[in-house]
Amino acid sequence: MTAPAIEELRLTAFKSFREETLRIAPLTVLIGRNSSGKSNALDGLEVLSRLSRGEDVTEALESRRSAAGPVRGGLAGCVPHGTDRFTLGCSVRTEQGDLVTLDVTVQVEPEVQIVEERLHGPTARGDKCLLSSGEPSPYAGDIQAMWHNGRPGRNPSGPFRNSRLLTSQLPLRIPGDSEGEREAIAAAESMLSALSSVFHLDPVPHLMRQYVPARDVRIRRTAENLSAAVGRIERSDEALFRRLVELLRSLTDHRIETLVVTRSELGDVMLALDEGDRGLTPAREMSDGTLRFLAIAASLLTGSSGLDLGLSSAGQRAEHSLMLVIEELENGLHPSQASEVLRLVRQASDDNRARVLFTTHSPALLSALDSRDHEGVTVCSRDRDSGRSRLTRLTDLDGYPAAMAAGSLGEVITQGRLQATRPSDRDFSEFDRMLGIG
Repeated sequence: MTAPAIEELRLTAFKSFREETLRIAPLTVLIGRNSSGKSNALDGLEVLSRLSRGEDVTEALESRRSAAGPVRGGLAGCVPHGTDRFTLGCSVRTEQGDLVTLDVTVQVEPEVQIVEERLHGPTARGDKCLLSSGEPSPYAGDIQAMWHNGRPGRNPSGPFRNSRLLTSQLPLRIPGDSEGEREAIAAAESMLSALSSVFHLDPVPHLMRQYVPARDVRIRRTAENLSAAVGRIERSDEALFRRLVELLRSLTDHRIETLVVTRSELGDVMLALDEGDRGLTPAREMSDGTLRFLAIAASLLTGSSGLDLGLSSAGQRAEHSLMLVIEELENGLHPSQASEVLRLVRQASDDNRARVLFTTHSPALLSALDSRDHEGVTVCSRDRDSGRSRLTRLTDLDGYPAAMAAGSLGEVITQGRLQATRPSDRDFSEFDRMLGIG
C-alpha cells in the first residue's frame, strides 16, 4: 500500500457484537442472513472513522447537520444491551509495514465521554504503548493520559479532552521534542490517516437526477453530485472518462455514443446519455441501475482523489489508501452489472488504489467470486440464544470444502446443493444455518 491501511476491525463491545474481529482484505465481502449484524459491523467502522476526524463524540455520531447524518441508532444504539458504554478497536498497517493498534471505550450514560483509550505501535525498541488513558476527571471534562517519549523514567502525562478521541489530539498535544514522542506522533498520524480514509458510498438515484453546482466535484456519500463529478473527470482525465463510457456501453443493449454534462442557464450541471439518433437522455430520465452503476464505477476509478472524505483541503490532497464501503452492492443493478462492478472492485484492489468492503445477498455476485476472493469473505451470523452476532471467515467454516465441491458459492446458498454431497456421518446444519441455506 502507498499509505496506511486498516487490516482489522475489533468489535469488542458494540451493538450486537462481543469480542468479534473482522479481518480486512483488499477485497472484503460480508455475507449472512438479514438481521445477522452485517450493518452493525459496518457501523463500527463508521464510528471509528468519524471519531478519527477529531470531532466531539456526540457531534460526530449524532449530528443531523452533516450530509451523512447520525450513525444508525445514534449514540445510544452503539451500546450493547444492558450496558452504558461501547468499545471498538482496529489495527492499521503503516507505509513501513509496521502495525499500529487502537482501542477506545466510550461511555454514553450518564454523560458522553472517552473513559479508556490505548494506542500501541512501533518504536526503536520494539512495540510499545504510545498513549494510555487514566481516570476521567469528574468535573473538568478532561481525562489524564500518558504518552511515550522514549526517555528513561516515567513517561510524561497531561490532560486531554474526554469528549474527543485522544489519538486525534496527540499530534497537536505533544511537542515532539524526543525521538519517542515523534514515534508516538507518527503512529497516531498513520492511524488517523487510515481511519479518515474510510468512505461509505450509499448512492441514492433520485438525488442524482437534479442539476448540481459544477464546482461540487468530489463524490459525496449519496452521490447526489455525480453529474459534477463526471464533469470533472471529463475535463481532467480523458482516458479515465473513456473508460467510464466504455463500462457503461458494455452494460446496455442500446447504442450509447458518450456521456455528456449539460449546463443550465445558471451554470449548474446535469449528466446525460448521448444515444445518437435518439438524442440526449438526461439523468432525470435514467434508470436507478444506470445511475447507481455510474456512481460506483466513478468512485472506484477515481479513488480517494475523487471522493469527499470530509477532510480539510490539505488533508484531501494528502495520499490516502482509500477504503470504500458499500452496503448491498447489488442494489438496483442487473446481475450482469453486478458482475461488472465486481470486476472493477477486484481491479481497484489489485492496483492497490483501494480496499473495498461490501455486503451482498446476490447469488450472481457470490458466484462471480473466485477461490482467491473467498479468503476475504466473512459470514455474519446471530446466536439464537444470546442474540449476539458472530463473524467467521468463510474458509474456516466446517463444511466449506464440501460446499465448494457442490458448486459456486451463489449456487450453494440459493439451492442448498451441499446437502446432495455431504458425507452421511457429518452434520452440516450449522453451516447451512449461517449461510441461510434451506
